[in-house]
Amino acid sequence: MKIGIFAGTFDPVHYGHIEFAKSAIKAGHLERAIIVAEKEPYRKKPHASWDHRQAMIERATEQLLQVDHDYHFASQLAHQHTMKNMLDVARAHYGEHDEFWFLVGSDLFEHMHQWHDLSGDSEYGGFVVALRDDHTMQWLDEKITTLKKIGLQLNIVVISNSKPHVSSGKIREAIKNHVPTDQLPRNVRDYIDTHELY
Repeated sequence: MKIGIFAGTFDPVHYGHIEFAKSAIKAGHLERAIIVAEKEPYRKKPHASWDHRQAMIERATEQLLQVDHDYHFASQLAHQHTMKNMLDVARAHYGEHDEFWFLVGSDLFEHMHQWHDLSGDSEYGGFVVALRDDHTMQWLDEKITTLKKIGLQLNIVVISNSKPHVSSGKIREAIKNHVPTDQLPRNVRDYIDTHELY
């Protein structure tokens, strides 16, 4: 089985994340995917707690049949900070013989050469990468060339981002200022309002 792992801050999860997940599942021919909020993201300090962020993911993806909604598994995966540890937890949950793919935006892929304990490319299927902001295929090709120079031969599926400029930060600002936003599923916005987030 081909399984996607999509980890991020998701503060909050929005249509850009959801559309990427749907496109990645289709383009990568993924049979399952787990979308998980990181408990302690490297680059960002979350505004909402992990439980709130993961609960919003559950609501945003409840209609996506391929998405794994095992809350306990998500909690275990959310503690991991390296590819190796994520793969270990995922294999314990699914099985040793499944093929795992990492779903990332090009903004994260940009810093891959700095990742700690970057797993060898023989240990997983590859990456599904969404081009974000002003990143182009030429830009991505240059990054791939850089990674090859440090010995990484990566399987990469590239998809265009239908919502490249959607930002969780801008959404939080809109919510704070009571400005309507059409970048959130209704049930996610209801959850935010109910729990008075942001």
